[in-house]
Amino acid sequence: MCDSKGSDVYVTNLKIEPVTTEGEITNMLKRARKHRAVAETLCNERSSRSHSVFQLRIAGQNKMTTETCCGTLNLVDLAGSERIK
Repeated sequence: MCDSKGSDVYVTNLKIEPVTTEGEITNMLKRARKHRAVAETLCNERSSRSHSVFQLRIAGQNKMTTETCCGTLNLVDLAGSERIK
C-alpha cells in the first residue's frame, strides 16, 4: 500500500475492492454501472441520479533497484451537478 501522507480521499460507506488485472477493473465498472440510477432532466436526458467515486491506486517496484513508486487517480461524478444557463 502507498503512504499518501494524509492526502487520501475518504467517502462514507465506500466499498474497497482490490484488483490486479484489467479484466477485474472492467467487471467492477460493469457491476457499478448496473447499480447507478439515471433520470431525465432539463439539461440531460440520461442524467446520473447517484454519485460515483472511482479511485485507482497503482504501485510499482523496480526489481533491480527496489525503488518503489505509486500514484492515485480519482474519478468523481456528482449526481445533479449540471446547471441550466
